Amino acid sequence: MLCLLLITTTIVYGQKYHTTGMYIEAGSGINLSYFDVGGGSPGLSVQGSGLIAFHPSWRLGANIGLHRTSGTDEGTPDAARGYAFRSNLLEVSVKGVYVVRFKRYPPKKWKRKLEPRVFASVGILQVQTIPNRQLSANSNGSGLPIVPVFSGGLGLAYLLNDDLSLVLEGGSNISTSDFLEGYTDDTHSTSADIFHTLLLKFIFKVPGL
Repeated sequence: MLCLLLITTTIVYGQKYHTTGMYIEAGSGINLSYFDVGGGSPGLSVQGSGLIAFHPSWRLGANIGLHRTSGTDEGTPDAARGYAFRSNLLEVSVKGVYVVRFKRYPPKKWKRKLEPRVFASVGILQVQTIPNRQLSANSNGSGLPIVPVFSGGLGLAYLLNDDLSLVLEGGSNISTSDFLEGYTDDTHSTSADIFHTLLLKFIFKVPGL
């Protein structure tokens, strides 16, 4: 009887610790865009995900985000070019997350509340660029309404309870286009546009899944 009780207790604990199911992530933060115009300009990012945990540490699912970027030549070495822009980048991607799960014993240790994570995603950006001023004569690119994007980064989640967590997540997003701001110049531009994000998100585990 004692052996049966011990086995049952172990199974119950294992099920609680090895959580699988569906997780909803949503939050907002800032992005820093490193384009040919106004490099490092901050903007607003909003992101949400639906992820399936098919293993205690592995999650995979769909991700959607909106990144508002902007920049200007004013105050830069290219001020004479006189160009400024705003771009709305709609991101749709497949996202994978690896969660580092510490053992829950002893229950009062600080690290039982923390879950470091690594993520990567691949998807597309739908680009809406709104130029504020006329492009200079040496702009020779053409806009692409949809471009591939590859993302990756790190995060740290804090467990508020069994079903709710708060996570700070930072990542880099590399596009395959040099035209996210509506401008490109073969003379001065040698790489694709990139932007970084820093997001604060809530993670909710869907009950019963």
